[in-house]
Amino acid sequence: MKNYWALILLCVALLSGCAGTIQRENGSMKATFATTSINSVELKLSEEATLLQAENPIFSQKELLDFIERKLGGLDLVKADSPYRAEITINRFRIRSAFNAIMWGIMAGADSIDGKVRIFDSGNKQVHAFDVTASYGLGGIAGGDSTRINWLYNKFTELAVAEMMGKTDFTDIRQANKQKIEASRKAAKQPLQSEFALPLDTGFAELANAEAIPYVGQFAKDSYALYLTRPLPRSFVISENGHWAYRTGKDALASALITCQNLAKSNCYPYAIDDHIVWKTDAAERELMRRQLLAEIASHRNTKTAAVQKIMPPTEPGK
Repeated sequence: MKNYWALILLCVALLSGCAGTIQRENGSMKATFATTSINSVELKLSEEATLLQAENPIFSQKELLDFIERKLGGLDLVKADSPYRAEITINRFRIRSAFNAIMWGIMAGADSIDGKVRIFDSGNKQVHAFDVTASYGLGGIAGGDSTRINWLYNKFTELAVAEMMGKTDFTDIRQANKQKIEASRKAAKQPLQSEFALPLDTGFAELANAEAIPYVGQFAKDSYALYLTRPLPRSFVISENGHWAYRTGKDALASALITCQNLAKSNCYPYAIDDHIVWKTDAAERELMRRQLLAEIASHRNTKTAAVQKIMPPTEPGK
């Protein structure tokens, strides 16, 4: 695992609830690559992001690419003879509905865009790679669709281009994470309640130990470090065939399970909820916990909504 403490947090420019992070693939705290030109930029969606597009029509792949190209052009970084090209993959994103953003603000979770930027040389060799995350949690008058999505596009672009140029600022993630989490909690006038009773911590692993997460690959383990910086409620779920997802907000668990199951084509199970590791090593116990949590969510909503029905198969006769 890349050193967790090598995650670098880009300072927030505006107000609490808005942030951006860069995590270098090589784990370095200092810039190890810088370029003064790029010959082209390609932006694509991951499989997970493609599925999310149907749930988040506000997000536009084309508009984000336009932001990036305008930024590069404005800095005179686009050169046809440059030896470098950039490939950007949007891994996942979350955009709140306008109603939830305006009415509930940070209590409805944050809007976010997570992506991977890779720089290749003329021989098609990767020379640099880093993850970019931009998040926006404000609400009220600052919760309108165009305000939120434009801020996300701009912040993602700003961070990506700065890192390409070797001009990324950073601070210690340990202190920054603590301050960010405390700020998000204070921003809410009352805590946002989940739709179920939080399971007991199983003691399977320490909360920050991403290496302990079973079945998943390195990218999932690196992304778990970002999960730990997100506001509560939050849920990180995994499948036995290596897929995973995390979400924040009141419906974090149900939303994460839906996304994960769409990718895995099989059941997914909670690994972490809020600040607790709830993973059970016994498969039967995992399935029982999963069913109990989904039943609580359905009961809380007073009906088995379409979302819950997608991830909770009908009970077999006699059970």
